[in-house]
Amino acid sequence: MLPYDGAVPDAAGIAVLVAAALAGSIVGGAVGFGGGLILLPVVAWVVGVRAAAPVLTVTMLLGNLSRIWWSRHEIDTRVVKRYLVGAVPATFIGVMLYAGTPSTWLGRIIGLFLIAAIPLRRAMLASRMEVRLRHFAVLGGLTGALSALVVTTGPFITPFFLAYGLRRGAFVGTEAVCALGMHVSRSVAFARYALLGWDTVALGCLLGSTMFAGAWIGRRLLDRMSDRVFLVLIEILLLLSGLQFVLFPR
Repeated sequence: MLPYDGAVPDAAGIAVLVAAALAGSIVGGAVGFGGGLILLPVVAWVVGVRAAAPVLTVTMLLGNLSRIWWSRHEIDTRVVKRYLVGAVPATFIGVMLYAGTPSTWLGRIIGLFLIAAIPLRRAMLASRMEVRLRHFAVLGGLTGALSALVVTTGPFITPFFLAYGLRRGAFVGTEAVCALGMHVSRSVAFARYALLGWDTVALGCLLGSTMFAGAWIGRRLLDRMSDRVFLVLIEILLLLSGLQFVLFPR
């Protein structure tokens, strides 16, 4: 069984999840984030809020591998090393908080995070904040702890990566490696607290393998489609999904 309030999905539920995984991976492959945002409310709806983070952790682990592969030659390893120094230990702390947080509160936390990401991203981009290499360890620590609760932190870290100067393939690949490090750490921690069962792993692997195809399509679109259009769609998804979690936290 999936952990806590998780429900094993039927065929229709799996079909919905696979479709969402494909759509999310296309968006993530093209603009560097958004896959988790699309999948998060769908996974929570199908298997429950409590099981959503473990399932999505396994899914995004594989999904990030695909994004890394298609952008492997443009990854900034200096950013990755400093980011993960802070992110890995903080992720374990975040999982401890996740394990003791009631499902209703988890839903509200996720919803508020999604809504707050819209003005935060815009404010940071408008301020032209200068980000240096030494800042990434602190950024990793903050987002590592947060990621255990909300799983997908792409909207928060994107302004920092862009302010540092990462663009297009360099941004997509570097962000994917940083996210992969957190997903691996979170998987280990979830297993430690019995939040990661075989059903969770199997479902996550199914969705993650689907994301390989979507990441390939997204990479092909990267040089052809407007980032601005994608960001507008992401903000709409952020708002709708956030309101759903706040109003219907379970």
